[in-house]
Order: sequence, then structure tokens, then C-alpha cells
Amino acid sequence: MDYYEDSSGFDVEDFLEDSGRRQEQRLEEELERIEEQLDQRYQLFQESLEELTSSLEQAVDELNEEYQSFFSGQSEERIQNLKGEIEEFYRLIREERQSHWSDRQRLEKERREILRELEELEELDSVSDLL
Repeated sequence: MDYYEDSSGFDVEDFLEDSGRRQEQRLEEELERIEEQLDQRYQLFQESLEELTSSLEQAVDELNEEYQSFFSGQSEERIQNLKGEIEEFYRLIREERQSHWSDRQRLEKERREILRELEELEELDSVSDLL
């Protein structure tokens, strides 16, 4: 009878190896999920940033047109409104960048934790191989 086998035929070593493989597979799947989320979040960030930048450029163009019209007697109120819109677009862009950075940091932290768990699992496998 093997040292790790009891009288019922249960092999502890096989059980531990199977358990380790399942845990490793689970961790690798979780790592893949995080990588996909990072890619998706980056794509969403890029799309949002492009939309905001486009709106900002449009507002700046309108403001330039209003400035040209202002000198020919147009309303200063419209210019102030456009300035407010531009400031709002800059604020939204800053918020979007901050949100993206925070989200990315959270996912990267999860990724590091999973990588650490995988390393620990590999070390445990190495030790069990020595036994």
C-alpha cells in the first residue's frame, strides 16, 4: 500500500494533483477574463474619449464662429454658453480619464493577485513533486 493511499483505495496524491489542476485552470480562466475586461474597458474609454473630443472640437469651432460674428454685433450670451460647454467637455474628458485609470488599476490589482496565486500553486506543485 502506497503511503498516500488509504485502505479504501483513495489516493490522496491523485486527489491533490487533480485539485491543483482544477484550481490552476480556474485561476487561468479568471486571468483571461480580466485580460478581456481590460481590453473592453480600453475600447470603451477610447470610444468615449473620441466622442467627447469630437464634441469639444465642434464647440470650439462654433465659439470661433461666434467670436467672428461678435465683432459684427452678435450676442455675447451665445459665446458664454459655448465657453461653458467647452469647459464641461474638458471636465468630462478629465472624469473619463480618471474613471478609466481607476478601473484599470482595480483590474490590474486583481490580475496581480491571480498571478500570485498561480505562482503559489506552481510552488506547491513543485513541493508535491519532491514528495
